[in-house]
Amino acid sequence: MLDLRSKEILKFLVDECNDGAYKIIDAEEIIDSLPQNIRIDSENLTQTIKYLENREYISVKYADNQQFCLTPLPFGRQFVETEEIQNDKQKNFSKLSTKICFFVFIFAFLGSFLGILFFNLCENFFV
Repeated sequence: MLDLRSKEILKFLVDECNDGAYKIIDAEEIIDSLPQNIRIDSENLTQTIKYLENREYISVKYADNQQFCLTPLPFGRQFVETEEIQNDKQKNFSKLSTKICFFVFIFAFLGSFLGILFFNLCENFFV
């Protein structure tokens, strides 16, 4: 299981190396691509890259503190694609649940309104 920082770095690497070939990427380029709430330095980036390599998400051919020559492995690509599919399903489920709640509210209101109207008509009719 990956933490948020590792997921974001892996997503960036998959997007950058979309042809499957090794690519040289500067550490500053990776750090700058991360969202504002995720800030790391080059030492933490190196540790995260090593972590991803040890878990076989990426393959690193060359690495120092300033540049990395790497490519995502099929397992890493699959992880990112699965994550995106799950996020899409989550958004669709959220939209669907909002629509269902809206319609339940409307039909409950209409049902109670019609029930009261029917009761009043029956009360006036039989009295």
